[in-house]
Amino acid sequence: MVAKKTKKFNFKKIKNILIFLLISFLIVLLIISCFNIFQKRMATEKELNILNEELNELKKENDILNYTLGETYSDEFLERIAREDLGMQKPGETIYIIKKEADEIELEEEKSYNFFERFINWLKEIMPE
Repeated sequence: MVAKKTKKFNFKKIKNILIFLLISFLIVLLIISCFNIFQKRMATEKELNILNEELNELKKENDILNYTLGETYSDEFLERIAREDLGMQKPGETIYIIKKEADEIELEEEKSYNFFERFINWLKEIMPE
């Protein structure tokens, strides 16, 4: 008689394989988590750099505004505003206003038009309506 060899189900081997798979899965999850954290950190650092640059620009603008504010209280500034904006004069002074010529005004108006507006105006001039 030939003896049949029966295979025993080896639970210890399966248990070791399951533990290995579980540990491998956890290691993969940790690596993915670390990678995501690294990406978020890099994005946050980039945003921080942008905000720091914006802060520096705002500080410069603030310094300029503080300087201008201090300048507005000077006598020279107040006199210039009184003369130019309010049309005031010192006693004994005479103010002369020089008007622009019509050609200069037209040139300034043409400069204010962009290319397409000038092109359309040119077409209107050459085309009969």
